[in-house]
Amino acid sequence: MQDFFKITPRVIAHLGEDLIKNESIAVLELVKNSYDAYASKCEVYFEEKNGKVVSIQICDNGHGMNAETIKDVWLVIGTDNKKKILQQEGIMRYPLGEKGIGRLGVHKLGKEITLISKTASDPEVELTIDWKQLESAKSIDNFPVEININLFPLHFAENETGTKIIITSLKSEWDRRQLREIYRNIMSLHSPFEDASDQFEVIIRSNNEKLFAGLPTFEDIISNGGLYFGSCIMSGDAIKNFKYEFKPWSTLNKISSGRIITENNLNSYDIPLVGYKEIEGKRKPDPYNIDLNTLKIGDIRFDIIIFEMDSIIFNYVNSEKTSIKDYLKENGGIRVYRDNVRVYDYGERDNDWLGIDLKRVHRVGGNISNNIVLGSVRLDRKSSVGLKEKTNREGFIEDDVYIAFRDAVNHVLSIFVRYRNEDKSRLTTLYKSNKAIEPVLAELDDAISLVEEKVTNKTDKELILNCLLRVDKQYKEVKDVLLKSANAGLNISVVIHEIDKQVAALMGCAERNESEKVLIISRNIEKLVRGYSAMIKKSSVTNNSLSEIIDIALDNYEFRFSDHNINVVSNHKNVDYIAKLAKAQSISILANLLDNSIFWLGYSKQKNPTISIFITDQIKDYYTIIVSDNGPGFNIGTDVAVKPFISGKPDNIGMGIGLHIANEMMNAMGGKLLFYEKEDLEFNPEIIQSGATKAIVALCFKK
Repeated sequence: MQDFFKITPRVIAHLGEDLIKNESIAVLELVKNSYDAYASKCEVYFEEKNGKVVSIQICDNGHGMNAETIKDVWLVIGTDNKKKILQQEGIMRYPLGEKGIGRLGVHKLGKEITLISKTASDPEVELTIDWKQLESAKSIDNFPVEININLFPLHFAENETGTKIIITSLKSEWDRRQLREIYRNIMSLHSPFEDASDQFEVIIRSNNEKLFAGLPTFEDIISNGGLYFGSCIMSGDAIKNFKYEFKPWSTLNKISSGRIITENNLNSYDIPLVGYKEIEGKRKPDPYNIDLNTLKIGDIRFDIIIFEMDSIIFNYVNSEKTSIKDYLKENGGIRVYRDNVRVYDYGERDNDWLGIDLKRVHRVGGNISNNIVLGSVRLDRKSSVGLKEKTNREGFIEDDVYIAFRDAVNHVLSIFVRYRNEDKSRLTTLYKSNKAIEPVLAELDDAISLVEEKVTNKTDKELILNCLLRVDKQYKEVKDVLLKSANAGLNISVVIHEIDKQVAALMGCAERNESEKVLIISRNIEKLVRGYSAMIKKSSVTNNSLSEIIDIALDNYEFRFSDHNINVVSNHKNVDYIAKLAKAQSISILANLLDNSIFWLGYSKQKNPTISIFITDQIKDYYTIIVSDNGPGFNIGTDVAVKPFISGKPDNIGMGIGLHIANEMMNAMGGKLLFYEKEDLEFNPEIIQSGATKAIVALCFKK
């Protein structure tokens, strides 16, 4: 007896929902479809009504589809028609979509879809799909799609071709931050280092003109902020056309000139492409040779710009500094492109595919971070068939070919960083009179580098490196214990000062026999001691009320707010969430943020000083306490602010460990400490949206 596989309409829903990671990728997939249709232009339009996105439209001027193509190809999941068409017509573009599921991105975005398309020789075709019918359809035959022929074009002119997709009944609410992030992702679809030989323009618009306002271009940023530049081609088993250039800004007049390093200046051991095997998760000093041709990766073109965000050097930038910082914050990283179209999601903030930030954590000093680089790794699709993309469009399958590809890029990156470190050292010597570093870790880092470079015997090198790494690990463990202990010390001076004032007032009232005031002050002292006790008690990560955390912290600072005439705005009496956190540490972290706000509000002599404490669930997977004030904001980069022993406070007032401890403790609790701009979130409109707020810190606790 024979039978056949059957498919339910729910499979289509699962393909759209589960194989496509998020809305950003779904939009990118539809844009890629326009590229595969050989469009020269694709427009993505977000329509807003009453502050909400109600529809998304993707329109291109590609070849378009007729009724037969829609019926036999677009509505058939998994077809390879694109590849056949391109081969038949001799088109030079290699298709980005190969598995025939990218069109299901429409299901990820909305429940109702209208598709209009027109070819050069066929009438306009229009179809509408209502995905809500999937819920009641028991078989694929119960899910019909109506295709209409518009003999007189309603959307495209007689001589126009292309496809337009309109998505409504959106499944998600799109906030401003998410939309601006999608804008950045789409605009990064092409490598900014690539010559526009195969022109494909993506335009992003909205009826809300403010939605994408103020986002700088790649050209704006590199012309004003770039300092260290690198480019090369990796071909076969070696580096070719290598160039590193240090181009100091004209304002850095203590530097007589920059410098250029070419492949003729490279050490002989730099030129071959090598990687390092991992054993039990650790990279061992045992290199292996990489041949890109044997692995079917083909030539790799690598371009990178490294920025200098050290506050003392960065002050010499002859441009608007905030734009550069914001751009790098959102776009920093090294991205991968095939045929000048991005392979998502390499270079995103949560995909440190080269381990750049991990190296920076493991070895203090000398390493770059993703938020100070703009990089592009370019591949040719036809010659890089050894690298296979995952079905869910989240990069390449991580097999031996991918590991070799990653190691080859890391090899060249380490050379660029080495030359950059030499030039950075020159700048540091000339411009920094009091360099803030951790001496022990810096010396250990130098010792490790020296051993790696000078010791040739592999056995001796491994023994020495293991010894130094143990010292490094033990030092960090000791430092971690001391920093956690210091957390209580950061707040004890505040509490002692407040108790001292209250005791003095208590004695005065007692001498004057003012019994009612004595009782009030006694209760105040009791509340202060109880609040501080809550900060120093040992606590584990459990479910706790964010409102209670805020209550205790505000009670501890009640008298300081009064002394400084600070207005405190909070929604914690009306909104509360239960999150995973350690109660004592969380109170202490919040107290530290309040202390910083009080200092800067007083230091800047701010009129109507205000602190906002806002509970929100806007940040995905977290319940968040957002602390903001209308003071002067951060005068050092936020990435620097969380490092130990670096403070933006004047005259060495600050120890420079408060935010570092807060960041470490939030990570230890499984949370995050994040910094935001007022456009990124919607909250506390009377304070935030007025434009007065400069510093916004988010304590994100796991739901």
